[in-house]
Amino acid sequence: MARSFTSQDLVALPRLNAAESVVLATELITVADAKERQLRPKKLPEAIGRSKGRLAAAVATLEALTRPQGGDPVETKTKPKADRLLDNAWSGTFDWLGGWCKLPPERNPSLDEAKELFKLLYPDGLSFTRLPYKLEWKESKARLDAIRSARHERTFKKLGGEAFLAHLEEAHEAYGRALHITAPKPESAPTGDVRAAFLATLAALRDYAARVAAHADPDVPGSEEVSAALLAPLAAWESRPAGSSSEAGDDTEAPSAPAAPPEAEEEALADPA
Repeated sequence: MARSFTSQDLVALPRLNAAESVVLATELITVADAKERQLRPKKLPEAIGRSKGRLAAAVATLEALTRPQGGDPVETKTKPKADRLLDNAWSGTFDWLGGWCKLPPERNPSLDEAKELFKLLYPDGLSFTRLPYKLEWKESKARLDAIRSARHERTFKKLGGEAFLAHLEEAHEAYGRALHITAPKPESAPTGDVRAAFLATLAALRDYAARVAAHADPDVPGSEEVSAALLAPLAAWESRPAGSSSEAGDDTEAPSAPAAPPEAEEEALADPA
C-alpha cells in the first residue's frame, strides 16, 4: 500500500473539541498577526500567509455555527412594543372621542355622529386591547374597516381628530408587521453543518502547523525562531484528559493520533454541540 505524507497524515493535534479548536486557531492567528508586524518586511512567508488565511476562514465559519442561538432580541422586543403602541392609540382615541360625546349639543354640532362612532369603535370599551396579539389585530382591523365603510373619516375630520385616525392606522400597520401577519417572517439563516466545519478547521490547523514547521531551516538565520514563535500556542496547549468533556458538553474531538485512516477519525467524532 502506498504511503501518504500530507499534513493530515503527519501532524498530531492535541485532543480538541469544536470550541477548543476555535480557541487554539484564534491564538495561532493572533500570534501570527503580531509576529508579522515585527518582521522586516512586515509579511509572513507566502505559503504560511496563505495557510493562515485558510485557517482564519475555517475557524470563522465554525465560530459562527457554534455561536449560542438564543431568541432574536429584536423579535422578542418588537411585538410587545408594537402592542403597547396600538393599545395607546386606541386608548387615546377612546379618551378623545369620549370627551366629545360628553359635550352638550350646543357645544358639539356633530354629537350624534360622535356617539355613533364611539358606539361603533367601543361597544365593549377597551376590552379588545387585552386580547391575545393576533385576536387584537383582528379586532383592530375590523374597527378600522368599519370607519372606512361608514365613511367616518369625515367624523374624525369634523371633530379635529385626523391625527388620532392617522395614528391608529400607523399603529395598526406596525402591529401587523410585528406579528408577521401582513409581512412575512424573515427566513432564518441555514444552520449549516457544524461537524463539517469542525473537520475543516482541524484540517486547516494541521496544514498551518505543517507549513510553519517546514519553514524552520538551520541554514536560514531566524527561520527556526519564527517557526517556534508561530507554533507556541500549539506547543503550549494542554489537552483535557481522555474521556472528559468541556463545560458546554461538546465532546466532538480531534483524535490525538493523525495516522488513523479517515474512517477511524469519523467514528471518533461525536455530533458537535
